Amino acid sequence: MARRIYFGDLRTVVVEHMREINQREIEPYSIEWFLLKYLKRISVLSNDRNRSYEVEGSIRALMRFYVDNIDERSDLARRCAHIHSKYRETLLAIQRERHRKD
Repeated sequence: MARRIYFGDLRTVVVEHMREINQREIEPYSIEWFLLKYLKRISVLSNDRNRSYEVEGSIRALMRFYVDNIDERSDLARRCAHIHSKYRETLLAIQRERHRKD
């Protein structure tokens, strides 16, 4: 059975980044436009207690997009790093909680 993890805090961070990016004027098919597509997918998948591999796959796709397309010194890179950090933080908290139960 696949693990189910609460990703609500991650979703909150992702939605906030989406709002901030959407405040700019975004051209279709620009880096920002594609980044929003990745963030939307993460937001949808993290909305409920989904299987952890679904969220993990979306995070991996985001990071591949980041590495391949985003300047590492840009605001968008900072946003991607923050989202990835929040994802890892969520997983570590769950791992600690499970370890305490054992």
